[in-house]
Amino acid sequence: MRTIVIGDLHGCYDEAVALLDLLAVTKDDRVIFAGDLVDRGPKNRECVELAMRHECILGNHEEKHLEQRKRNDEDLSPDHLRTRRALSNDHLDYFAKLPTFIRLPEHGAVVVHAGVMPDVAIEKQDAYHLLHAQCVHPPERKSYWPSKAPRTHTFWTNHWRGPERVIFGHSVLTKPLVTEHAVGIDTGCVFGGPLTAVVLPGWQIVSVPSKQPPRAKGADRVGRFRVHGDVFAYS
Repeated sequence: MRTIVIGDLHGCYDEAVALLDLLAVTKDDRVIFAGDLVDRGPKNRECVELAMRHECILGNHEEKHLEQRKRNDEDLSPDHLRTRRALSNDHLDYFAKLPTFIRLPEHGAVVVHAGVMPDVAIEKQDAYHLLHAQCVHPPERKSYWPSKAPRTHTFWTNHWRGPERVIFGHSVLTKPLVTEHAVGIDTGCVFGGPLTAVVLPGWQIVSVPSKQPPRAKGADRVGRFRVHGDVFAYS
């Protein structure tokens, strides 16, 4: 049996189906989505319902919709309002039950949405870091977007030394990050980059091209932050 972990969809349903088809997924395979199923892209409802047929962890965008569940429509951003109108209460109830991590002990791995802090057991990690971690300066708790990080802060993967190998999304990378202790698979499909998966037990990286027009990550995409080697994260 293979375990297939897929990076952030953000409404990119057609690419998700293309990736599953390329991988020739069968009922014997385990498919896990790394969160951020919704917002920004064209097919939010379809992405959620696809994930509901497999496994998924909570992303910060699902978290945001749970936080905004009781807000009036006029209090939401246009993008979040479009997502709300595509979803039902059943979808939000599904978000509320999603785990913040999934252990894969047979592979010495764990799937989280964003990141982890060093020297903290996975079960004791703060949900804030599991859902939002990017640039950190341990033991300080605060995490920063790459473009806003002080010079003292570096990407969390530079600090984590296991024992688990962490598979994560959240941070849009110029290409998949593969290190001894971390594998990053959000390559920005909704912004025109590929949709990427890692396939276990062989740790194979597989991608399909985006069907979305190339675009910057909103008005705040001001540059790139080196993560490891020639891999950069956008913010």
